[in-house]
Amino acid sequence: MFESGHLYGGAAIYKRFPVRASMATAGVPTIAVTDTVGVQAGSTTSFADAIGLSKDTVTYSTTQADLNDPASDLNIGAYNTVYGLDAGKVVTVSCRDDLEIKALVSSSSTAGVALTLLSNTSSSGGGTTITDADVGTSDMTGGTVWCISGNNLGLARPIVTHNSASDFVTTVPFPRTIAVGDTFLWVPYNVFGTGASAIDGHGNLQATTNIDGADGSIATGTGGAVMVMQLELNGRSDTYVRFMLADHILKVITS
Repeated sequence: MFESGHLYGGAAIYKRFPVRASMATAGVPTIAVTDTVGVQAGSTTSFADAIGLSKDTVTYSTTQADLNDPASDLNIGAYNTVYGLDAGKVVTVSCRDDLEIKALVSSSSTAGVALTLLSNTSSSGGGTTITDADVGTSDMTGGTVWCISGNNLGLARPIVTHNSASDFVTTVPFPRTIAVGDTFLWVPYNVFGTGASAIDGHGNLQATTNIDGADGSIATGTGGAVMVMQLELNGRSDTYVRFMLADHILKVITS
């Protein structure tokens, strides 16, 4: 994941925070630790009390270090010069509460796995049904499907009904017949949808295992609280979701 801009424009704000756990991957949602001082990476399913997006990596340690020893394992660059106190190991975080984060969408919990290709198996003259068992069993109602080859190339529609391992159905028709062999991709996200399932697609995102990408294989409404701002619907290996962290510790007071 990486920064893609800010809702209200302007430059990023970077701050350094002491950590309470090692952070081996840069570009992950970073959260406050609620029962003590410090931050850590969010989980694949929760970004509660978010601080922002990490910019570097750090190894947490509880081993005493000698500040006067040049061979010490203490990261001197992490020394808190603002207060003149040793804050321990720290991580740099892009922490504006209107930060838009951009994540590559994967068809797996592993980042970088190409999205599943749908090849329509039954003609839909009304332009509302995409048939292929590869739609899978995870409920994608409230997500988005788009055409990458065929009569409706480049056009997208919200998924209103997902018939498990059978088809996707839209309410707003594609303008032309969905022919046998037309190909499509989908993601479990949408931009500013309405209705319970659409809100799921707008308000949740599950991260890949290293928390550095978006797991597009899971059902809508699964994962951390976000606000999906934009979808970059491209091909199987270059489709992105842009989102803001909904539960930001600098934005609202939460329990």
